[in-house]
Amino acid sequence: MINIIHTDIYYDDNRKITAIEVKLKSFSTNNKPTLVGHQLYATASFAFYQTTLLADVGKDIKTIPCPERNNVVDLVITIKESNLTASDVARFTDALQRALDEHETKLF
Repeated sequence: MINIIHTDIYYDDNRKITAIEVKLKSFSTNNKPTLVGHQLYATASFAFYQTTLLADVGKDIKTIPCPERNNVVDLVITIKESNLTASDVARFTDALQRALDEHETKLF
């Protein structure tokens, strides 16, 4: 199981959203191993691309592994100039978590 454990929203001086950082953590459940390394990154990327954030308002995405913990990865999405709101970000995180829940077991 992969859960969103933290979300940061970055703003510019005009209070426009410039980036979203989502921290994901893999947990062991139902005798299934914790996803680490490439399996975790692939699953997180697969779920992210099920959302439309990048196509709608995104500029780029970075997948950053946590060097201290193999079961944690950060997704940093840079946002191009848009009127994205905090409620839009909430809908995105909800869609991302649903995609993680639905697609996690299909890959590995």
